Amino acid sequence: MNQFHSTVSRRDFMKGLGLTGASLGAAGAVIPQFRDLDELASSAKVTNKRGWWVKERDYGNPTVEIDWNLMKRRDLRGFANWDFPTVMMSYPGGPQAFHANLEKNTEAVTEKAKEIWPDYAGPTIRDKALSSSFWASAYGKSGFCRGLNQHGMPTTSPAPRPSEINMPAWQGTPEENAAMLRAVFSLVGLGPVIGTTMLDEKSQNFLWEYSGVGWTGNESSGGNKHIVLDSDITESYMDATSFHIPTSQKYVIATHNISCDGFLRRSLSGAGFAGTEEMSYVRVAFAKAIVEQFIRGLGYNVTYGHDIQSAVAWDLWSGLGEHCRMGQVTGSPEYGSLLRTHAVFYTDLPLPVTNPIDSGFTKFCETCGICAEICPVGAIQERGINRSWDNNCGQSWSDDKQVGGTKLMYNIPGYKGWRCNLFSCTFTPCGSACKSNCPFNTIGDGSFVHSIVKSTVATSPLFNSFFTSMEGVLHYGKQDKDPTSWWNSPDEWFIYGTHPNLLRQ
Repeated sequence: MNQFHSTVSRRDFMKGLGLTGASLGAAGAVIPQFRDLDELASSAKVTNKRGWWVKERDYGNPTVEIDWNLMKRRDLRGFANWDFPTVMMSYPGGPQAFHANLEKNTEAVTEKAKEIWPDYAGPTIRDKALSSSFWASAYGKSGFCRGLNQHGMPTTSPAPRPSEINMPAWQGTPEENAAMLRAVFSLVGLGPVIGTTMLDEKSQNFLWEYSGVGWTGNESSGGNKHIVLDSDITESYMDATSFHIPTSQKYVIATHNISCDGFLRRSLSGAGFAGTEEMSYVRVAFAKAIVEQFIRGLGYNVTYGHDIQSAVAWDLWSGLGEHCRMGQVTGSPEYGSLLRTHAVFYTDLPLPVTNPIDSGFTKFCETCGICAEICPVGAIQERGINRSWDNNCGQSWSDDKQVGGTKLMYNIPGYKGWRCNLFSCTFTPCGSACKSNCPFNTIGDGSFVHSIVKSTVATSPLFNSFFTSMEGVLHYGKQDKDPTSWWNSPDEWFIYGTHPNLLRQ
C-alpha cells in the first residue's frame, strides 16, 4: 500500500498558524526544510528529546548573567524556606504579620480557584487525606526523607567495594560512565534529563558555606553546618559542626524526578501546600540511596546532600535547562517546569561535561508571565518586569550580613534574573500553581507542531507574544481540569502520577 503523504509547504503551514507577511518570512528562515508532513514527523529533529533548536553554549556561560564578585558561597545559618518557626521569626513584621499573611494567602488561593473553576466546591476529605499522607512522609516528618542527606540512609548490607569481592574497580570512559548512570537513574526514577559538569573555582560558589536549618537531615543540630571542601580525604563525612566533601569528587551530576503532571494541573485544589506531589521527596531519598550504593560498588565515592547547594544553579551550569521567571524553578525546553525534586551528586567517577544551553526559554519568559498571572499571592515578578539584580523580597543587598549588614537574605545576589518573593510564597497552599501553568509543559508526542513552536521560540523571539496568546487556547500547561475530576479519570492514574511520554530516556 502506498503511504499517504499530506503535502504542505512551510508557507502554507505557517499561514495556517495565522502567521503571514513579514512574520512569515522571519519564521521561514528558522524552520527546517521539509517536503511533506510525513517526512517531518519521521525526522529525528522531531523525536529527539533535545531538539535541534537547543543550542549548546560554552562551558561556564549560561544564559543568565553572573557577577562573580557577588556570587559567593552563602552563609545560610538561620535560613529555612520551609521551617515554620524559623520563617515566622524572620518574617518582616514578626510572628503577628506572618500569621496575618498566612490567612490572607489562604484566602487568595481560594479566590483564584473560584476564578478558574467557578463551580468547584473545595477539597473533600479524600483530598485532605491524600495531602496529609504526603506531608506525613515528606521532609523531616518521617524516616524516609532523613535519607536525603549524606549518611542518612543506614543499611546493614552496604554494597561491597570491588576489592572486598576480589574484583577490579570499574573502568570506563567518561561517556560510558554517563550512559551507565543514565541507565541506573531510569530504574530508580531519576531523569530523563541529566546534566554532568565540574566542581571548579567558579562553580564551587553554588555550594553553601554554611547550610541552613535542615529539615531533611539526621543530625541533631538541625543543619547549620560548615561545608568544607577537603583535599585530604576521599570519602565525605559529617561531624557535629561540619560536612566535609573531598575535592577529588569534582564531577557533579544534576537531575530531578518528573512531576505528577495531571495531578499538578489541579494544584489549586485548596487541599494544602503538600497537596500535589510532596511524595517526590520520598522518591528522591529512595533513589539517591541506591545511586550511592551503586557508585560505591563500582569502586568510586559519592556525596549527596539535599540542602548543601543551590540546585537550580547546577541545573543551569550543566545544561538541564535555563533560568525562568519563577526563579526557584528550572525551565526545561523538553519538560517546561515539570522537573520536580532535585538530586545533585558529587563523585570521583569520571564523567563528561554537558554545557549550558540556549533554547530560548529565558527569552520567552520575558514576554510570557503566565506563571505570575496564576500565582495567587503575587510572589512571581509579573509580565513587563524584566531581569534585574534586585532582591524582590523587600530586602536590601547592602544589609546582607555577609557584607557587614544585619539581615539574612531570603534570596541570592550575583545574577541578573527574576527572583521569587519567598516571604509571600512560603506556606501558601497553592500546590505549586506556577509550575502547573508553564506553556512548555506540553506532553511530548512526536508532534511536528510542538517541534515547530519550540524551535521558533528558540530562534525567532518575534513570535513569543503570539505563542503566549496561543497558550490561552491550547492549554498546554493550564489548570483546565476541576480538581475532583482526577479521582474519576483512570486514564490519568499513571505510575507515580507521571505521563509515560515524560519518562522516555
